[in-house]
Amino acid sequence: MTLQEKASVILARAYQEALITPVPACSYSSFLDFVLDNNHLTYKYILFTALLSKASDDSINPLCLQKRSSLSGAYDARSICHKVIVPFEIETLEKALGGSNEPFLNKPARFPELSPSNAVRNGNDRAILNALCIYLPSIQTSSDAYQGLIYFLSRLIHIREQKRASLRFSVPDSVNLPSKLLYFIECALQESFEGEILTLLVAGIYHLHFNLPNSLVEVHPVNQCGASGREVSDLDIYVNGDLCLSNELKDKAYSETDVRHAAVEQQPTCGVGGVAPLDIQAAEGTVSTDKRGVQHHERAGAVRLTYILA
Repeated sequence: MTLQEKASVILARAYQEALITPVPACSYSSFLDFVLDNNHLTYKYILFTALLSKASDDSINPLCLQKRSSLSGAYDARSICHKVIVPFEIETLEKALGGSNEPFLNKPARFPELSPSNAVRNGNDRAILNALCIYLPSIQTSSDAYQGLIYFLSRLIHIREQKRASLRFSVPDSVNLPSKLLYFIECALQESFEGEILTLLVAGIYHLHFNLPNSLVEVHPVNQCGASGREVSDLDIYVNGDLCLSNELKDKAYSETDVRHAAVEQQPTCGVGGVAPLDIQAAEGTVSTDKRGVQHHERAGAVRLTYILA
C-alpha cells in the first residue's frame, strides 16, 4: 500500500472517530488551536498534512515539505495534501479549512522543510512558523499524530456544522403571515440598489412557490447582458429541466418600447410561439408610457405585466 493509499484509509478512520468524539483528548491541543484559530491558510494545510502523514507512517518527519529535504524522514508532502487532503476537505468537510485547491503551491510550502530561517512576514505569520517548528518534532510516533489528527478533524467538523447552521433559518409561526411578508416587501422596495432588491424579492417568492426538488429558480446578474446561452431573462424558472417561466424585472421608469423589446427578445423561448410566458414585474408608478401599448403585448400573449407596490 502506497503512502497516499494508507493516508486515505487513516483519514477516513480518524474522521469517523472524530464524529463520535466531540472533544477528543489531545496533549498538544493548544498548539493545534493556535494554528487553526489564526488566519494563515497555508500553514493550516501544512499542519493537517504533517499530522496525517505522520499518523500514516511512523518514519516520516513532520517538518519535511519536500522529498529533497536533507532531513531524515523526508517525503512528498504536496502529493498527500493535494491528492488526499484537498478532495476530502472540499467534499466531506465542505471547505471548513478554507477550500484551497493547491495550498502547497503557496510560498510558505515551497521550502524543503519547515525552519525558523524560512522567509515569512514578521509578526503573526512568524509566530505560527516558529510554533510549527517547535511542536511538530515533539510528535514522535504515529499514535501521537493520530491523536492530534482526530482533534484537528473534530475542530473542522465543528466549523463545518457552524457554517451549516448559519445557512439555516426559520420563521416562527406567529410572524409567518402574508400581511407581514407584504409589509416586508413594501419596506424593502423603498431602496433599489440598482434593481437588486426587486430581483431578490421576486426570486424569494418564486423559490417559496417552486420549492420542489425538480424545480430551479435561476437568477441572473442585474443590469448585465446575458453572458450565457442558457440565460433567457432576469429570472428564469425551470421545472424538470424545462423552462416554464421567464421574468423581466423593472423598478425604474420604462416605456412600451422596453416591453416590446423584452417580448421580442424572449419570443424564441417565451410567449407566442414559445414554451413559457414572459412576466414583467414592475414597481407601480414606473410606467412612463400610454398603457395601451403595453396592453397590446399582453393581449398578444407575449407578456404578463404585474405591478408590485413601491
